[in-house]
Amino acid sequence: MEYIKKSKIAIIAMSILFITLGIILIARPEFSVLAICRLFGAIILIPGIIKIIGFFRKAAYEDMLGFDLVYGLFFILLGIFMLIAPKAVVSAFPLMLGIVIIIDSILRLQLSINLKRLQHEKWWVHLCFALITAVLGILLVFNPFTGSVIMTRLIGIALTISGVVNLLGIIYISRALKW
Repeated sequence: MEYIKKSKIAIIAMSILFITLGIILIARPEFSVLAICRLFGAIILIPGIIKIIGFFRKAAYEDMLGFDLVYGLFFILLGIFMLIAPKAVVSAFPLMLGIVIIIDSILRLQLSINLKRLQHEKWWVHLCFALITAVLGILLVFNPFTGSVIMTRLIGIALTISGVVNLLGIIYISRALKW
């Protein structure tokens, strides 16, 4: 149960950081992309560290089919790369962010299906959030906008919506499962 509480706190903290960063990008699109890249790299380290710690704290039989170690290492390596080589990341930033949002949406989709299987009445709300963020992630991946100011604002909007959706999702799940 302690692991769940720590994960919940980490999700809430990341969501608040996403919302804050998103609002800054919407309000000030000329904000330094290199600083944003470094900040995002530091943010990504948080779930990576939490996943790896969680992996080593669990008994082998507890999460036999889980991928905490893989997710943890992926997020840590990505975070370090963003901190060390931000210029290389800047050109691929919208694509990378879009992929992260799509992966998050897929995980949220699975969660909504699990909630439906548990016969929760409002499972569909989570499904709607998953679909909305998936569309935003796809827009970032295919990048139909050429202007950097527009792209920066789109990233800000996507981060803000993703942060809000994650916050609403954790609140809904916490209430549904009485965490």
